[in-house]
Amino acid sequence: MGNLKLEAEIKNIKKILVNDEKFYQIPDYQRPYSWDKDNISDLIEDLTNSYLNEELENYFCGSLVLVKNDEKERYDVIDGQQRLTTFTILACVIRDLFFNELNNRAKDYILNSIQDKYDENKRKLKFLTDIKYQNDFEEKVLKKIFFLNTNQIEKELKDNQYLKNAHYIKDFLVEKIEENSIDINDLVIWFYEKVVLTEIICPSPDSAIKIFNVLNDRGMPLSPIDILKASLMQTLSKEDRDVFKVVWGDINSNLQFYDLELESMLNTYLYYKIATNPKNRIDKELINIFKKENKTSLEIINEIKDFSKAYIRLLTMQDKNIYLLRYLKHKIYWHSILSTAIFIEYKDIEELKRLLIAYYYQNWIAGATVARIKQTSFNILKLVKNKESIKKIKKEMKINLKKYDTTKQYKDEISSSYVYGRKWDKAILLLIEYFSDDNEYPSFIPINSRLHLEHILPQTSTEYWDLLFDKDEKEKWTNSLANLTLLSMRKNIQASNLSFDEKKEAYFNKDNVITSFNITKDILKYDKWNVSSLENRENKLLCEIDKKLNFD
Repeated sequence: MGNLKLEAEIKNIKKILVNDEKFYQIPDYQRPYSWDKDNISDLIEDLTNSYLNEELENYFCGSLVLVKNDEKERYDVIDGQQRLTTFTILACVIRDLFFNELNNRAKDYILNSIQDKYDENKRKLKFLTDIKYQNDFEEKVLKKIFFLNTNQIEKELKDNQYLKNAHYIKDFLVEKIEENSIDINDLVIWFYEKVVLTEIICPSPDSAIKIFNVLNDRGMPLSPIDILKASLMQTLSKEDRDVFKVVWGDINSNLQFYDLELESMLNTYLYYKIATNPKNRIDKELINIFKKENKTSLEIINEIKDFSKAYIRLLTMQDKNIYLLRYLKHKIYWHSILSTAIFIEYKDIEELKRLLIAYYYQNWIAGATVARIKQTSFNILKLVKNKESIKKIKKEMKINLKKYDTTKQYKDEISSSYVYGRKWDKAILLLIEYFSDDNEYPSFIPINSRLHLEHILPQTSTEYWDLLFDKDEKEKWTNSLANLTLLSMRKNIQASNLSFDEKKEAYFNKDNVITSFNITKDILKYDKWNVSSLENRENKLLCEIDKKLNFD
């Protein structure tokens, strides 16, 4: 980057948002604020765990790349807007939930990180991306948050990501404070004084974007995997190093053959080894484990090779349960549990797969965050590793489901009027699809742009459908499970908002090609599509889902 001059310094949140005479803005070319429920859950989980476990140590939270905008007397945020915005929302949540409990020091930190100490109309952070975003942020969060008493946050606050995340922060934060008897003043002071970012101030937008690309694309010259490899090779003779390199190369080549990544496999191996949440980088964690085990580097690499075979076997299985697990977002938990089961030759692996589907899908549909499944996942992993009975594993899952009333929540969601548009809508229909016949080795069906959800009663009504359904019936059934089925992209376009008979013709005879989905072929059995048909199909689908997701 030539003679580019940068100012880089590690600073805590207090220096960034409270003490410094700095004000920030999100430039108009930036994408909108996009953090969601899972991001918020992960942040609160990480912050509270760091506070509880390492209260005296700094918690590093990424980078903040800035450019001075002299015209606006603010700093443009080039990288770090998601974190900076969320930290500001967090301050507003604490202000409106706990203000009367805060001491003067904590109050100063909170208030001065939201707005200028002497000018209440001058906010620390503003948005130039769209006037709507600034208004949403200003009116619903910065001024005062009016928390809704609702379990339908996604539905009721879908148009305001800032307010929606404020509600998630409130729920997760209160839960953590109550669970761990956290003193809110101590937590606030720790957050502002111990959470740090690398602040990089660039002389121009062009240089800032270059820095942004370096941070996000290239990374550090040596990755944790490189450091792990080098550390293991240090103690070996030249001859043994050559052997080590051959085995390491074989592991990597075998993974690449199946389009799998070495880092993902090693993370899964780390979870197998520690069966708890890692506190350090993968290289540090594994090196510490290897020191305690007193194994040679050749013994270690051979164990990793054997584990990688179990990992590859898992992710290349033609197995309906594995296909369904692949749709889950937080893959590391089931990856580590089932790779471990294969590695140690756990005897009840088929029943274990079924239970994992039931446990993770109930949580997914119920809207549970990773914080709710994390510890139970580690407990399951320990039970598998110790070759405990499947009965004990099932009991562990049921304790967690009962604690959070997950089963009731999942059943309420799956039978609600708003299944379409949920993150799991296609996956739950594919669950039914995979088990609709006796084919033991089906092909994996990716959830991508070619797979569509078809509304049998269309979202855009016509005179034909107006005669069959009144307004309330449309509201209840249009986006429900019973009214949805699977189609390929072309079939979906062909079916459109036609009459029911014309839709069936499109499903089965357009281009002389019948739909490949059994769940859609079943629609042919219906002579008409009305409330009675929907009630009948809902009962059938819920029954099929319950067969796979129940614990009885």
